[in-house]
Amino acid sequence: MKDIFGPSGTLAKKIPFYEYRPEQEQMAEAVKRALARERFLIVEAGTGTGKTLAYLIPSVLSGRRVVVSTGTKTLQEQLFFKDVPLVQDRLRFSFRAAFMKGRGNYLCWRRFRLFSRQPLFPSMEEVGYFQTLKKWAGKTKSGDRAELADLPEDLGLWKEVCASSETCLGQACEFHDACFVMAMRKEAAGADVVIVNHHLFFADLAVRLKRYGEVLPRYEAVIFDEAHQIEETATQYLGHTISNYRFEELARDVRRECAAAKIKEGTLTRIGTDLLELEERFFQPLRGKEARFPLRKEQWKNDAGEAGSRVTEKLTSLSSHIGGMQEPSEGLRACGRRAEELKLVFQEFISLAREEMVYWGEARGRGVFLHSSPVDVSASLREHLFPRLKTAVFTSATLSTQGSFTFFRSRMGLTEGWGEGIDEAILDSSFDLKAQSLLYLPSHLPEPNSPEFLPRAVEEMEKILRLSLGRAFLLFTSIRNMEEAYWQLRKRVPFTCFLQGERPKSALLQAFKEDLHSVLFATASFWEGVDIQGEALSCVVIDRLPFSPPTEPILEARLERIAGEGGRPFWDYQVPSAILLLKQGLGRLIRTRQDRGVLAILDTRLLTRGYGKVFLRSLPPSTVVHDPEAVDRFFRNSRCSFEDTGKELPREGR
Repeated sequence: MKDIFGPSGTLAKKIPFYEYRPEQEQMAEAVKRALARERFLIVEAGTGTGKTLAYLIPSVLSGRRVVVSTGTKTLQEQLFFKDVPLVQDRLRFSFRAAFMKGRGNYLCWRRFRLFSRQPLFPSMEEVGYFQTLKKWAGKTKSGDRAELADLPEDLGLWKEVCASSETCLGQACEFHDACFVMAMRKEAAGADVVIVNHHLFFADLAVRLKRYGEVLPRYEAVIFDEAHQIEETATQYLGHTISNYRFEELARDVRRECAAAKIKEGTLTRIGTDLLELEERFFQPLRGKEARFPLRKEQWKNDAGEAGSRVTEKLTSLSSHIGGMQEPSEGLRACGRRAEELKLVFQEFISLAREEMVYWGEARGRGVFLHSSPVDVSASLREHLFPRLKTAVFTSATLSTQGSFTFFRSRMGLTEGWGEGIDEAILDSSFDLKAQSLLYLPSHLPEPNSPEFLPRAVEEMEKILRLSLGRAFLLFTSIRNMEEAYWQLRKRVPFTCFLQGERPKSALLQAFKEDLHSVLFATASFWEGVDIQGEALSCVVIDRLPFSPPTEPILEARLERIAGEGGRPFWDYQVPSAILLLKQGLGRLIRTRQDRGVLAILDTRLLTRGYGKVFLRSLPPSTVVHDPEAVDRFFRNSRCSFEDTGKELPREGR
């Protein structure tokens, strides 16, 4: 790898302004060894390492098909549209790469035709969108909805016409040869590097386990970038989810398939109508609950339980009636299979019988979603994924706590029996973080659980913002604190304030970049995957340590499991989880060698509690200060002032 990544290597010769990074070369060597020796590798690569090229180039040179799975679509797109062309064009490496998305991103010709024959629009606005969609369908070559930039992301109409595993007829579909999903799969089958995201990867693993047929081509080597997200994503897909919408969609599709097959409305449509009435009785009592709630057997001892039993009966009647038809269409056969599968999953939610799962629900608008999630995904990964892999590389800027991968390995199931086959590496950031950043830990604030904390924290934020001249992310662990701080500070500081949720995320970030001295108030979704370089972001303030509430159903079940096995839930799970999330939040600040900035954490438990030392030992090296005057000196020595940008600082901000 030295010939490629070294100071006089190919990259230095082919890429203008290339900066040699020894950490990048070390990582590339480690990935090359893992692929050649068929081993697993866990590598934490600090900010600025250049890890995408460090694993992409060895993957291409390995001569094997490698699947690269990213945590976010943003990184997936960067890999395919930026890094792959760079390697192909500048380094003259000949290889084929494929970019894969989930089925729901593609138009389904059969569903599109069915909808066109019997369109149902929730609003007149969607009628206009459908005309746009029809024109696009007549000329698209890919069927990818990303081409429809003017359509809202949450457009209900798209769910009526997109591909889905539930409604797919496979080779029995008359549009099989023109299928956009099949075209994507064929392209991937001929690729050397297949670029996906974790959602598609684990959705594919889930359908393989159910023997529905895979989406990804065969693979033996996988690189997981942003690997700290694996547990959360795998949890989402290695369980079941049902909602009132699934029943409504099934009844609607039965009606459409009957119309397409020219079957008069009769028994089938009556069963569908009865099913809708019963599912409404079942789900209605759950709509008044809090956002997320655990499911208990006691909840089914009332009218909802009786309605649930009759829902099961109607699903049986639906699948039996279709199965008894002389020659049902392929579309109706698919509806019968869906009814049978939905019945089995629904019965699991009534019985709540599997001890390895946690059952919970959430109410969103008129929708009620019931979930069964694995308490621990490690068993599924050990049994169903890892044995089929010859090489797996797990990489991220945040995998270790206190210089160890023990927590990450335990959550992945990479413990007993795997130790000899796993290599590890922790690579420091390529940046001089001690010189480029300051860690401000005020010691005079009350603890976060004190009623005095929020008003005092807002005062501290105001002081910091005046020193930084805006240019800040304020990251909160709760929506309530975020909104309260926003409404107070927007009146007290002379900077533009943006609030998460008031615009789409991409629009907020663009506005923040363009207004050099603005402030963005945000919660969890902005803690990672956000890349703001330069003067626009010079300060990150975090209100409190990001411990997840122990009453959240999945977390509560995991903590109970750890305690039942003789562990220490707080130390074994909550502390390391919070450390990794905190490292992600702090990682928003220093993105290039030129960036300088202050990280401020307003939670005094870092200084007063025993676990505070564990957090501090796990964070990247920075100069730690407790005095706001040190923050002022840092900014005075490094910042671009209002006058430098041609702006005049308002009088109260001077």
